[in-house]
Amino acid sequence: MVHIPKKLEQLHSILLDYGRVAVAFSGGVDSSLLVKCALDSLGAGNVLILFGSSSLLVSEDEQRVQEWLPAHGYTKGVELQIVDLQPLSWKEFCVNSEERCYQCKLRMYKRFKEVMEKKGFSLLLDGTNTDDLKNNRPGIRAINQLGVKIPLVEAGLDKAAVRKCSRHLELTTWQLPSASCLATRIPHGLPVTEERLRTIEQFERGVLQFGLSQCRVRLDKDSPKTVYVQLSEQDLTAVMNQDIRVAMVRFFHNNGIQNVYLNMVGRH
Repeated sequence: MVHIPKKLEQLHSILLDYGRVAVAFSGGVDSSLLVKCALDSLGAGNVLILFGSSSLLVSEDEQRVQEWLPAHGYTKGVELQIVDLQPLSWKEFCVNSEERCYQCKLRMYKRFKEVMEKKGFSLLLDGTNTDDLKNNRPGIRAINQLGVKIPLVEAGLDKAAVRKCSRHLELTTWQLPSASCLATRIPHGLPVTEERLRTIEQFERGVLQFGLSQCRVRLDKDSPKTVYVQLSEQDLTAVMNQDIRVAMVRFFHNNGIQNVYLNMVGRH
């Protein structure tokens, strides 16, 4: 069983050794814990928070990031830098090969390093946890390549422990579901375009209007008239309601989609 205060103490010690840091912040569970612990361990003057704003995200992502600091009592002295990124201008990203996430992370963190070094910071931190290392995540290669530090891994924190630590520290993000950028809904080999990203965003907003809590709508590589909908486990139960199911199918039909497939493996 994980001893939460001990793990937080270990993370605190790791951060103290770093001294002065920039933190890549997405507003998610992992990076929120890292930002909180960095600010509390090192003080606001020794922490630069970096958020990458791009067309791969929905507007709520940036809003959540900007609201996070005041919501947790950080109103003065903390610098949050919104870094504008243009991933649709990165040809190696837009071709959407198996290297997509690697290319994105590499480009984004190189840009972060440019910004932070101008402000006198030399060390970039990322919120990767130990569970992430068990999965085939190309972005990890970019992190290693650029010398980015992953203190949650150094402290031995997996996703469950990150949530427990976040709850212990009363972070509003402790129950936030895992999220990924809109490009992950586009199958490899199908180019990432602005039109496809906005279509996915429109579809996901449309699904949520039926009272569901979270969803991902994935495109089909071979048929532009086919989508795959993945819901949370609790929403899988809700969508068994005939009225909701019929309304959802009608929504997709009205937007040019003929085939709507439900992924029965719920999101956790």
